[in-house]
Amino acid sequence: MAEWRKVAKGFVLGDGHISTKEVDLLRTLVLKDGEVSKSELEFLQEIKAEAKTAVKALDTLIEECQGMLK
Repeated sequence: MAEWRKVAKGFVLGDGHISTKEVDLLRTLVLKDGEVSKSELEFLQEIKAEAKTAVKALDTLIEECQGMLK
């Protein structure tokens, strides 16, 4: 796993809840080049699965990324 992913995962899952602020950070990291890779989408899905709770904005980000891959 790339270093930024380890850091992002630790930050986002630190308290078990994914907040809007954390989704904003993920959006910046994943979409920084204007494209989404399959591994980036899988990373978002993995984080969602491991979180105890998450805001709806994470679902929205995942849906946007899925749309960009098609």
